[in-house]
Amino acid sequence: MDEVTRSWFMRHLPLFTFALLAALAGTSCSTVPVAPAVWHGPESTGKITTPLLEEASGLAPSHLAPGVFWLHNDSGGQPVLYAVGADGRYRGAVRIAGATNIDWEDAASFRLAGRSYLLAADTGDNRAGRTDCVLYIIAEPNPADLNPDRELTAAIAWQIPVSYPGGPRDCECVAVDAQERSVYLISKRTTPPMVYRLPLLPEPGAPPPPAMIMGELDGIPQPSGPIALVDAPWGRARAMPCGFDLAPDHRTAVVLSYGEVYLYHRQPGATWAQAFAGQAQQLPAHGLPQAEAVCFTSDGKAVMVTTEGCPAPLLRYSSGH
Repeated sequence: MDEVTRSWFMRHLPLFTFALLAALAGTSCSTVPVAPAVWHGPESTGKITTPLLEEASGLAPSHLAPGVFWLHNDSGGQPVLYAVGADGRYRGAVRIAGATNIDWEDAASFRLAGRSYLLAADTGDNRAGRTDCVLYIIAEPNPADLNPDRELTAAIAWQIPVSYPGGPRDCECVAVDAQERSVYLISKRTTPPMVYRLPLLPEPGAPPPPAMIMGELDGIPQPSGPIALVDAPWGRARAMPCGFDLAPDHRTAVVLSYGEVYLYHRQPGATWAQAFAGQAQQLPAHGLPQAEAVCFTSDGKAVMVTTEGCPAPLLRYSSGH
């Protein structure tokens, strides 16, 4: 390098350095796909033995007491949410005043404006004919007030009517993204399942909007071979989504089918619709006869699953590296 070239290069070195740093910044971690964690399980943490819960069909973590979970019964049950520990021990219950249980199919919990809430989804519709589906929201009771011998009562904080473009749908999958202030729903008896979204806080005085179509839920293979001929939930209905939750960090969704557990990872900057249209991470089969309830733990480090029936095992999948 001659003296003239060396002099020009030294004068422009700061500009080259800035350009290099800018290029490196353009390939920051926000554009690099996040690798999914390794998950282990399932392992049993206990059994739900209270005869009050014979058809567990929804599961949600308490945000006031880690290790406490809220459940409810399927169609025709009482409009009641039941609390159990991770060991399955019954802690108490809360009745939702003014609600009915036509076909409760999922539960959710979330925090909004510093308060904890529970949601019960009366969205089951096997024949796709209901026009009265609704989501009930209550303030989560103080777990310190729970008593196995005494039922609490809670008023409805607000409720969200549920309807769909194109007519009624059967839905057993409901979850809340409080950051977006949205409720996500997944249809059960359509192939492929469809993902919908409703506002978590309906506009006062405005007609309730129908759920917005967000796209398809991909990644759950239909059963094939001899298992597709078995007339059982874990057989020909194996791929039907029957439980759903969003992780507290709003980066991972869990979808339960009658056969397996699937995780959908949302990359930075992506929408839930994009996540559900991508490849799912399949966890080992749960092996339950009719699993219908799933949730993340309140810290997002584990997934809990249970089934209809009594006693009902409570299973955990744990994340780790």
